[in-house]
Amino acid sequence: MVPVWIFLCYGLAAVLVHLMHRIYVRGRTGAPDREHYILVTRNHGQQMEWYLRAISWYARLRGRDCRITVLDEGSEDDTLAITRRMKNSGNLELSVYGLSGQQSEEDLRRQAAPAEGETALLIDLRVPMEAAKIPYVHV
Repeated sequence: MVPVWIFLCYGLAAVLVHLMHRIYVRGRTGAPDREHYILVTRNHGQQMEWYLRAISWYARLRGRDCRITVLDEGSEDDTLAITRRMKNSGNLELSVYGLSGQQSEEDLRRQAAPAEGETALLIDLRVPMEAAKIPYVHV
């Protein structure tokens, strides 16, 4: 039987390695502090939760914070309901905007512009192969 302290030391070593990697990644000069994903959607209810979770997991594995902005162009399915539910879960920094006749898409993109220290990636899910830009998503 293996003593319990061996498992405890192994677990502490794994946590220490992850913490040191996070400090290293954040300490690099010129490296952005967080990533900003801007998703433009229309009727993506079946895939939306997976897209959001994939982005969140990828950011955590890389040791970075992420912000997600969803610009919805009048979805008729449950895209907005799923996105709002994910927003209320508290695990994501998520903003949801609906594109309407009063606001142009360009105004909302300006509103969702990346802050200082962010790298932005615009993914227009209305275009068929754009979803491949999301980590862990194969189209």
